[in-house]
Amino acid sequence: MILERTNKTPFLVVLGSLIMSVLVACDGGESGGEATPSPAPDKTPTQAPAQTQASTPNAPKGSSTAQVPPLVVMPAPVDFGVVQPGSMLEAEVTLTNTSDRPLTIVNAQPSCTCTTVDLAGKVVPPRGSITVPVSMKTNRSIGIRQAVVQMQVAGYGRFAKINLVAENSWGVRSLPSYVPLRENQQKPEKLTGSMVLESVDKKPFSVLAIMGETPEFIGFDPSKDAPRNQYRVSYDFSNLACQDMPPYWIVRTDHPKAALFDVRVRHDPCTKVSPGLPMSDFRSSAGVIPSGQMVPIEIVFKKLRRPITSVTSSNPMVTAFLSDEKPDGKDTLITTMISVDAGMPKGLFQTTLTFGDGARAAEHVCYGWIE
Repeated sequence: MILERTNKTPFLVVLGSLIMSVLVACDGGESGGEATPSPAPDKTPTQAPAQTQASTPNAPKGSSTAQVPPLVVMPAPVDFGVVQPGSMLEAEVTLTNTSDRPLTIVNAQPSCTCTTVDLAGKVVPPRGSITVPVSMKTNRSIGIRQAVVQMQVAGYGRFAKINLVAENSWGVRSLPSYVPLRENQQKPEKLTGSMVLESVDKKPFSVLAIMGETPEFIGFDPSKDAPRNQYRVSYDFSNLACQDMPPYWIVRTDHPKAALFDVRVRHDPCTKVSPGLPMSDFRSSAGVIPSGQMVPIEIVFKKLRRPITSVTSSNPMVTAFLSDEKPDGKDTLITTMISVDAGMPKGLFQTTLTFGDGARAAEHVCYGWIE
């Protein structure tokens, strides 16, 4: 079983005619102890091009390059609310110039190194506004997702910002969004506790299994009580060695938008990983499937130096093979087909898919439910 490190907030952000790809590497705000790309710092550029200096036509006389440009962004932030993982989200952003001079956006810097932006030459008229479409593509991990676009305006040394935020969640979400066993090695372990599982649409549902076993409910008896829209369930990892601690807590429900999903298990150092190849997600759900069925698993590999040439499955009852490869900007979308042996027992199954490029290898957890 793989242990994972998280990268926060891949996104695909489109501003006006530009496309800004923020490919979130998996588990962002849901898991701890993982590397998290931080938004670019709000600081004065050390080598601003000539047109950004206060002496340019757009610069107010006597202005300082340390000033924030008089550009108001609305809404602030762009809050997409609770969304399904892997969603493409769309909204509009209004940029308003509160000064008496036109403002030229000469550069836009996203908060992720895998993002490309081109806003050069966009002009906001004096005391006027322009409206640009914004879209954001989230990855498949749950939790809060954030992105920042920092716009450099001619004549101003500080940035104007577009902030984007969304909460990735399946039809059922956990509170908190991860299992908090230990956030860092300086804190004590909390290997037992409880979590809340609630439906986003507030409709009643049933929790059928957790890690393939009957859930341990608190204050609820499924044999007597009617289904609810919220449950408290307990967990206990105290009998597991570090190497056996699962990186994901897999939940099966009858909710139509949350049939099978995972909650990150956060423990430092037992559920961390440094993958050999950069991927947008380090696990995938094959969903609820009949035995013997073939299922596609799609994974975005970021800035590959070499093509992916092999994939193997750790579970002898799960066969995997490479099916398709498509460019996705600077990244590559790899489709892997998995087939589950007809003799696979009903219930939860897991396997580790190992991808290789001839020089390096990386692991990816894949799970599903045989109905």
